[in-house]
Amino acid sequence: MRVTNRLLVLPVLLLVVAHGVDARQIAGPPRELPAQASAVLAESLKAAKAHSKHVWRDTPPENADGTINGYIEIPRGDRRKWEFAMAKNARAIDRVMPEDLGGYPVNYGFVPQTVSYDGDPFDILVLGPPLRGGELVRGVVVGLMAMEDEKGLDSKVVVSLTDNNGRPLHELTPEDQQRIGGYFQRYKVHEPGKFSKVPGWGTASDGLAFVRTTHAFFTKCRSAPGHACRLD
Repeated sequence: MRVTNRLLVLPVLLLVVAHGVDARQIAGPPRELPAQASAVLAESLKAAKAHSKHVWRDTPPENADGTINGYIEIPRGDRRKWEFAMAKNARAIDRVMPEDLGGYPVNYGFVPQTVSYDGDPFDILVLGPPLRGGELVRGVVVGLMAMEDEKGLDSKVVVSLTDNNGRPLHELTPEDQQRIGGYFQRYKVHEPGKFSKVPGWGTASDGLAFVRTTHAFFTKCRSAPGHACRLD
């Protein structure tokens, strides 16, 4: 997998405040990985063993310059719900989103070497025009979309592309929040027994804290699959 769209870290907390983004008080990432999620982590690592180089298992979440890596599963505008298949080390189509919902409002994927509270890799939202699915990109953190669903906490880090001089090409605006948050508020309405809600948005610091916590789960919660794992 080649890394494209190299991006530069900026003092993003100041950027978010300066442009009026609704960065509410968001609770820090919980320090305990649920038992079911640790079991999924073990299954994912087992599935990845078939590959000498695996994009989720072997790509670091952060780079030396402070940017974070993201794997693009679903390009912006795509109605196909691509999901990363651990055993195949590639994405595959899980389903097609209903026409009335439309395509994804933002590039969607995951941060490698992370595991979130549902056992899946931690989600990333990449602002800007559609990006090619199946590629790795580098991004500067600009915020956090707090989200909950029937499985529990499902928040997502938001990153921005930059130009060659390190200036952001896209800001996380209130309009973005409304458009993206609105989609994720309703994208499970056709799935009986499931729900989703977006209670607010966090700062760049919140987003980075979630990345680092879910990476710590990845590195430290392998020894007791099926048991809750609490970070020290």
